[in-house]
Amino acid sequence: MSAPIAMIPYANMAPYRQLGEPEGCHFVPLVPSASIDALIAGTVDAAAVPVGGLARLPGLVEAVGQFGIAARGPSMSVLLFSQYPFERMHTPRTLRLTTESATSVRLLYLLMGNAVGFERLPTLAANGRQPDAHLLIGDCALVENVSAKVWPYKTDLSQAWFDLHGLPFVFARWVLRKAAPDAVKASISAWLDTFKANEDELVARSIHQTAVRLELDEDVVERYCGVIRRCLDDDDLKGQQLFIKDFQRFGREPLFKD
Repeated sequence: MSAPIAMIPYANMAPYRQLGEPEGCHFVPLVPSASIDALIAGTVDAAAVPVGGLARLPGLVEAVGQFGIAARGPSMSVLLFSQYPFERMHTPRTLRLTTESATSVRLLYLLMGNAVGFERLPTLAANGRQPDAHLLIGDCALVENVSAKVWPYKTDLSQAWFDLHGLPFVFARWVLRKAAPDAVKASISAWLDTFKANEDELVARSIHQTAVRLELDEDVVERYCGVIRRCLDDDDLKGQQLFIKDFQRFGREPLFKD
């Protein structure tokens, strides 16, 4: 029986997909936020799970080495497009959020709280109303970054985090369900080790087809692939720990009110 593995269908994961499926496994396309529920339900055995969703998975998963999705500076694909400068995005400004992320929304909340005060955060735009800012992630953000002309301001959240803390930002980590069969755990671990040994080649092989799929110039995709980090180091983990600590300190639900 083939084990289901969540696979984010964005350009930032294309080099992972280029390697092919781990032995005895198959990919299940899921946006980042959906992978959390899938791990909880047991419908997938592994995922590059959003760091912002790890609090929902205590005791259920374990990290697989130091693999994931991170950026040291700009991410090019986690962006707030706005009609006002970031530091002026406070009440009564309005905001629309992506529904695909469990990390980027929390990152935006922390960055805005630091910039304008948690008591002055913008509210969510009503349905059918044009917001003053829109948070996009993944391929939509990458394409909008190149083509959009209706938004006069753009904030790369990963760059804003790096400017504030001097640390990379980790968006996702590869994890396994602790209840997964040992053979699946061994297969995923071996697959990721193979990825690390061949990352440069896999990245290079993914550029052309990604550019064609998104209708972007190859140099844009090549630059994007260069800023995304998949094999993480100690600084990445420090950034992840700081994000979790800050959210535990300042977080609330709902993050942004209607």
